[in-house]
Amino acid sequence: MNSLDQRCITTIRMLSIDQVEAARSGHPGLPLGLAPIGYTLFSRILNFDPKDPTWPNRDRFILSAGHGSALLYALLHLFGYDVGITELARFRQLGSKTPGHPEYGLTPGVETTTGPLGQGVATAVGMAIGEAKMRENSHGAIDHHTYVLASDGDLMEGISHEAASLAGHLHLDRLIVTYDSNDITIDGPRHQSCTDDPVARFTSYGWQVITIADTEDVDEIERAYREAIADHDRPSLVIAPTIIGRGAPTKQNTSKAHGAPLGAEEITATKAAYGWPVEPAFLVPEDVRSYLAEQIVAKQESHKTWTQTYGARFDPPSPPLVHGNRRSTLELPTSPVATRAASATFLAHQAAQSTALIGGSADLAESTGLNVGLKALAPNDFTGSTIHFGIREHAMAAIANGLALSGYTPYVSTFLVFSDYLRPALRLSAIMGLGVIYLFSHDSFAVGEDGPTHQPIEQLEALRIIPNTNVLRPADAFETYASWELALSDRSRPTILALTRQPLPQLPLTPSPTWLTDIGARVVYDTPSSPEIILLASGSEVALAIEVAKILKEEDDVWARVISVPWRERFLAIEPRERDALAPTGVPRLVVEASVGTGWHAFLSPGDRLYGVDHFGTSAPVDDVAAHFGFTAEKVADAALDLVVDSYRLGHPSHLVSDLLRATEAAACAALDEVGLGDKDRADQAAVTAMRAELSRLPVSATVIVGEGEKDHAPMLYVGERLGTGTIDIDLAVDPLEGTNFAASGREGAISVIAAAQSGGFRSLPGYYLEKLIVGERAAGVIDLNRPLLENIKRVASRLGLGVGETSVVILAKPRHAAVIADLRAHGVPVIEIPDGDVMASLRVLKGDPATVMLWGIGGTPEGVISAAATLALSGQMLARCAPQSDTEAALVAADYPDYATRCFDASELAHPSSIVVATSITGANPLGPPRTVGEFSELESLWIQEGRYGVVRRLVP
Repeated sequence: MNSLDQRCITTIRMLSIDQVEAARSGHPGLPLGLAPIGYTLFSRILNFDPKDPTWPNRDRFILSAGHGSALLYALLHLFGYDVGITELARFRQLGSKTPGHPEYGLTPGVETTTGPLGQGVATAVGMAIGEAKMRENSHGAIDHHTYVLASDGDLMEGISHEAASLAGHLHLDRLIVTYDSNDITIDGPRHQSCTDDPVARFTSYGWQVITIADTEDVDEIERAYREAIADHDRPSLVIAPTIIGRGAPTKQNTSKAHGAPLGAEEITATKAAYGWPVEPAFLVPEDVRSYLAEQIVAKQESHKTWTQTYGARFDPPSPPLVHGNRRSTLELPTSPVATRAASATFLAHQAAQSTALIGGSADLAESTGLNVGLKALAPNDFTGSTIHFGIREHAMAAIANGLALSGYTPYVSTFLVFSDYLRPALRLSAIMGLGVIYLFSHDSFAVGEDGPTHQPIEQLEALRIIPNTNVLRPADAFETYASWELALSDRSRPTILALTRQPLPQLPLTPSPTWLTDIGARVVYDTPSSPEIILLASGSEVALAIEVAKILKEEDDVWARVISVPWRERFLAIEPRERDALAPTGVPRLVVEASVGTGWHAFLSPGDRLYGVDHFGTSAPVDDVAAHFGFTAEKVADAALDLVVDSYRLGHPSHLVSDLLRATEAAACAALDEVGLGDKDRADQAAVTAMRAELSRLPVSATVIVGEGEKDHAPMLYVGERLGTGTIDIDLAVDPLEGTNFAASGREGAISVIAAAQSGGFRSLPGYYLEKLIVGERAAGVIDLNRPLLENIKRVASRLGLGVGETSVVILAKPRHAAVIADLRAHGVPVIEIPDGDVMASLRVLKGDPATVMLWGIGGTPEGVISAAATLALSGQMLARCAPQSDTEAALVAADYPDYATRCFDASELAHPSSIVVATSITGANPLGPPRTVGEFSELESLWIQEGRYGVVRRLVP
């Protein structure tokens, strides 16, 4: 060791703490303690070429203790990688090459993403297996080592134990792990929670264990590594007893040096202790650069020599074949088979053609379909292509990541329910974009007798929400082969196949070779005419759905279409028009899946249903468990029939929502041609005609209880009109074009709106106008229409903790309101005047929009009854009274309500609590966006309200 070695080490230390200080975030303690180890490895041990960071025979260096990333970035900078000094200064900043933890694919020289402790150790085992396999057939071209820097935390995590045990069993002699033994964790000394003996533990695993006597002496450090390299039978653990934060006067050897910047005073004192100037930061002396430049040249010469000797002869693992129609050479079964068995057939066929395909299971090869006669790896024999991982799911997945990073196509397998054991490593597969194939069998409660601990309920959905991950659940052999083909061709992300234990029948084939990648779904059972219900399913439930479709036709004369959706996320991502061609919105849709199905709700519209599982299972034979969950053909058929027929009779007409939406959508589409043309009568006429035509098709008997035709002598829907084709009676309150002024001028605010209730659910009032006062749920109970409006505003303000000047009131801009508006403004009340559109304004109040606290005004009776229905559904408060605007109208009202001037109705006297409200945007009306054109269709945004539920839907309309 010479003085320049020491200056290099000090430079590494100072660059590291400067990074952390500049970012005001990071971990300075590890670099200060481990700098001599890192320097010795990069200077004297590792073979690499910074100008070609992916050279096949480079030594791999993994910082498993990823929190110490500042050390790695300092080393990469000094040893010539494309990590400039400006990148060090941008440590942990957006868009830099120096993120908080090392990220594969972002920073040259970073071999794998680390940070979650233990992952780097286990991933390195996969890299070491990859090296050993390549070395078997490389004719001397491959002989590199894999080096790891691990912390106390890495060796506490269970995954490191799993991986180290397997590495010792396989005699991975070119794996060398350095253990930074500083006895400090974030919470304090290691020994307060962990007093095991790493020497005894790793010795029992079959490792060589070496301790560095002096971790500040480069020569001693090199001696330890040379001893590790010389052992050709065992992996090595090199224990480095370091001092965390070494040289920081008040923080070294304490947890204060672990996870926070040292601070300006401590930085100054630390640099003084090392004889280093405080400024400039990020200093690299010229003699250090020159000294390291000579070493870099020598390393590049080593690479050049390798290329000249082995470059032309090196043959990397051959990837699986992913072109052509392999189904022509791989015959499909004709009888029922489990998809795990179909997967086994495909694997056996493909393994014979590729030297890159390697994998295994967590002691479940027979159960998961991996026992297909392939040779297994054994201690010191890496010629096989199967790995016996043992019962080590977590390490198995991380090892697969290491194999993928080494150029292999790895697959791993266990039961779906045990995917929880390996999820952190699978997540890293997704983060790094590695094409690891995960085969998870026993994918539903069909596990049966093994009970709830082995019956996956939430796992499928939990896997689907991981970004950059393909999750496929095939329904037969044809779909299983297609899923495998996708997994082999998409090397940019992990692919999961959820496979069945039980045999499944073979379904009709789909001619298109790209159906799975194009849309993720296919029709497997269809009708000769338009379907009356659509059944969507995946995996084993597809065959069940087909059985249900047959029952519906035979027993109830209902035509059903069945769609298999093995790749839900792809199906949900396609264009709405393309998805509607398969599963049209407006036709009842039942999703059948033996899983928690939260993600399906983005697809479902009002009147659709998810038939899933939301509770844990039970131990029993599979048929009994299916009956327990309601997954029998008869039970599912009953649920399907409810959507088609029974929903009207049961008093909760959920599918009526979609029927009514079709009416408001028709009115909106018709009015669109008149928007902005200045003629509100033409817009009215178009909307009314279209709505009347659509309502006449309702499968119920609907009576207009409240309409506007009489009031305005307009071509509107009139009170007493009966529409529809069915026998079940319902009431309607309608406004085909609410906000005519907005439509005529092209401004935001026009909608088409309908409210519906069971027969007798709406009060039929004698007049055309109502005065109404509406507040949201938080202010409910304090308003009184017989009190002055200003007093009501003060009461609401007090309830909400607002000042009067913060209590905004929406009022229609009509001459009849001018005096009230002027008075309120004189008292400092913020008044929002709207020329029209009080239904949407009332919805904003009821939804708690802070900009619209209250609504008051005299408006049309239909808007008032519709607002009352919405008020009941959204738990607000509305008070109203008749407000005739002419002597003739006053006489009509007085005949029924002599006390109408003081007689107030609350919302429950005007509408039924189970009322439905639907509205479709014509020009955009907060919270609804304006329509947009999608090819030959209009995409309309609508809302629906029913018994406390509120939703917004977008649908394509011709």
